[in-house]
Amino acid sequence: MQRFTKILLLAGILILGGPPAVAQVLYENFENVRRVSYPFVNGVFNQSAANPAANPVNGSTTVGRYVRDAGQQFDVLVINPLAPRLADASAYLAGTKKISLKMYSPAVGKAVQIVVQNKAKAGTGYPNGNLGGTFNATTTVANAWENLTFTYSAGGPGAFDPTVLPTDADQLVLLIEPATNSGATYHLDDLMGPELVAAAPVVDQLYENFETVRLLDYVLKKSNGGFNADTLNPAPSAANNSSRVGRYTRSNLQFDVLVVRPRQRPADVSAYLTNAKQMTMKVYSPAPGVQFQITMQDSTRAGATNYPLGRHSEYVATTTATAGWETLVFTNSSRPDPTISSTSVNELVLLIAPNTTARGRYYLDDWYGPALQTGTPTRAARPTAELAASWPNPAADHTTISFALTKASAVTLSVYDAQGRRVAPLLQAQPRAAGEYAVPFATSSLAAGLYYFRLEADGQTQSRALSIVR
Repeated sequence: MQRFTKILLLAGILILGGPPAVAQVLYENFENVRRVSYPFVNGVFNQSAANPAANPVNGSTTVGRYVRDAGQQFDVLVINPLAPRLADASAYLAGTKKISLKMYSPAVGKAVQIVVQNKAKAGTGYPNGNLGGTFNATTTVANAWENLTFTYSAGGPGAFDPTVLPTDADQLVLLIEPATNSGATYHLDDLMGPELVAAAPVVDQLYENFETVRLLDYVLKKSNGGFNADTLNPAPSAANNSSRVGRYTRSNLQFDVLVVRPRQRPADVSAYLTNAKQMTMKVYSPAPGVQFQITMQDSTRAGATNYPLGRHSEYVATTTATAGWETLVFTNSSRPDPTISSTSVNELVLLIAPNTTARGRYYLDDWYGPALQTGTPTRAARPTAELAASWPNPAADHTTISFALTKASAVTLSVYDAQGRRVAPLLQAQPRAAGEYAVPFATSSLAAGLYYFRLEADGQTQSRALSIVR
């Protein structure tokens, strides 16, 4: 707590007004968009509170409620985007783009401040890690929603970290009524922040493809909906051309669950807490904006009615496609029971559209999860393919992707954008003999930005980043 207090003693001058503007990315609406986690709070934070008074500014049903800790003069709510970092905060420092937040405040004239940081440097003491100065706003209405837009105020000497560049930031810190001892209650919604950089997921082991790899047992007596582990692919496509997939029919229960157990206990899931490794799953959803959540838990301690006990960690992803296959990449959102060891997880719980009563039919395939203990060796221990960096990279109009196979295998090679959408299928389950291969790829049709190419062979998946410039 003292560490965060030292980090955030930034009594920057509040600058009011500024042209109305919104940022490019919705981080949080407490309903179907949850792109951030909250690793540290001083006060009491409820992420599923009822809207206290809907109005034309905010008619959402569910919002966040924050009760400030009166014992902390610089009470903080730390916000970590579920991405490696912010893409580039330069436009926000210049004021051409604005961070914004909907707020329901108990009074007029209350200062609200956001500090943008590099969290690794911020942990070494104030003012390390702080990007420039502060982003400031002031409430103008009481007991009603308003949309706050934050104006940047440059920090003075000794109030920021000059080593932190606009492309280094990966954390936001929200201070409500800084430099006071208020214990007031605020409601929050629709946080909009700087654009995010997505990274290719690092995956461990294929658990289930409903054909040749079947390492999961489905605990149907603990599950709610209907599950068919051997059904036809409803719409084969470049995103998933498997003939057999799984089908799950969600019930109308608010927290409908599908409980699964790997046939061997995961060896160590600690890398998933930091998103150094991530679970992935191919999903066919009837609509975009559907949240998927996976809970890792210890079944000996997790009961149906004793949440959060036994729940090691939770991971979320949200669909973007309508009636089509896509690959969801799950990011850590919470650590409900920190007493559960990262080596004692033995059960996974899949929730589709949690905290709703929406029925629906979903198709699942190619679930990758943490490496399992000895007895079910990981694919990484027997590498079949090696994916090299592309050249040139960055690429203007073309690049070449190279890989090598140690034995014959069917190979799938695809290019994805930063949102995880496949933009170029280069090889689709094509048989290749052992040897080295080079695949030319014309990039001229793609917009400038960050992409990644992904190689699948013999149950393994490898990814590398590709930057396209114009």
